[in-house]
Amino acid sequence: MNKQSTLFVIPSWHYWIDPLKHQPYWEVYYATHLKDKGYNIGLYDMRDSDTKDLKVAVENIPEKDFYFYWIFKTGDAAEIYAIADLLKKRYPNSIHAAGGTHVDMCPDECESFFDSIVVGPGETAFCRIIEDNKSGNIKKRYTSDYKETQFRDTLIPDRSFLPTEKVVNNKIFSQYGDIPGTLTYFSRGCIFKCAYCVYNVPNQLQVRTPESIKNEIMYFKENYDVKGILVKDEIAIHPNKKISSATLNAIKDCDVVWRGQTISIASREQLELAKDSGCLELSVGIETVDDNVMKMIDKQWQSQKKIESFISNCKDLDIKVKICLILGLPGEGHDIAKKTIDFLGKVEPDYISVSGFCPLPGSTIYRNPEKYGIEYIDNNWNNHSHLLYRFSDEEEVGLPFRYKNETPWGKPLSRDQIKEGIIEVQAWGRENGMLY
Repeated sequence: MNKQSTLFVIPSWHYWIDPLKHQPYWEVYYATHLKDKGYNIGLYDMRDSDTKDLKVAVENIPEKDFYFYWIFKTGDAAEIYAIADLLKKRYPNSIHAAGGTHVDMCPDECESFFDSIVVGPGETAFCRIIEDNKSGNIKKRYTSDYKETQFRDTLIPDRSFLPTEKVVNNKIFSQYGDIPGTLTYFSRGCIFKCAYCVYNVPNQLQVRTPESIKNEIMYFKENYDVKGILVKDEIAIHPNKKISSATLNAIKDCDVVWRGQTISIASREQLELAKDSGCLELSVGIETVDDNVMKMIDKQWQSQKKIESFISNCKDLDIKVKICLILGLPGEGHDIAKKTIDFLGKVEPDYISVSGFCPLPGSTIYRNPEKYGIEYIDNNWNNHSHLLYRFSDEEEVGLPFRYKNETPWGKPLSRDQIKEGIIEVQAWGRENGMLY
């Protein structure tokens, strides 16, 4: 047993109205890999803090040899930088290391905040940091290749790191009754390269084996009496029908209900199998109802016609549909809010989710702002959570950018006009019972 002690620190998730609703999956996942190798590892959950004063909250974190972080969302970056700095001052001999999508996208910046960073997957990198530190050879950057670190037969994340109420709750499926639910990933990565997105890391779909999927679902059922699974994959229904069939049949064999996110090109045949496997709801990230904007954000494989067909098939099969939208995208006209509402009224989804556009660091748009008519991007990462009026008409977190007065598509929407459009679409969704 390695005697040196390590904590994975979970940030507050300050941008969510209910940060305890979902699990800190990746922190649990990588902690499990460290535990499997015999390391002394635990989790510290900042979401539990009863104060918004970070300095006060950090005082409750016990002294350890290593503090690890997984910055999956850019909106968490500034807080995690501050936590690491405060802990380093409090415990000068401690070692701090971070990985995650934000680190992958901003490695040079992140190197200035941590003793080491992990670029790529962290299954072996965090172990190497501990071992290299023992031998006095710790490196500033640990780079791993997703192609060499597959997800097929990966370890089941050990949820005993968390109290039961943080693993399973009745909120995840609240719109479907009193269903004890939890979340997991059956794949990681995405095969597409949408210009606004950074969650195509890796740029492939690493899908777990049917046996691995069954084992985890049975782990949930036997240990937590779980009846519903939120599948957090970027694409829950794989475009390859052979792969999607294997995954969906594995879920079907376990007798649970589930909901997840997919894309609008899922076929009728795939949707039929999804329904048979227990699918209650599919979120589809159409992002925009404007075909010209779809082309500008490299989502031209999608169209209004395909979206309509997808929703029609889901309705026929009694699968609820949640449409995810982003307002403020490059190429939008001044009628985007009306166009969006008209389209939603036509296709009648069951639910909608509306976000404000956020040029995430590392995305195509962030790296080429001139091409997309952007003159300013706010580098205060606290403003990069993309949530705007999601939970109330007062909150304002998001839209951390500004367009030029003239853009390649003409006169753009101002920040205030984008905000007004979001409020208008949100209000329409609320009036029609489409928000949860």
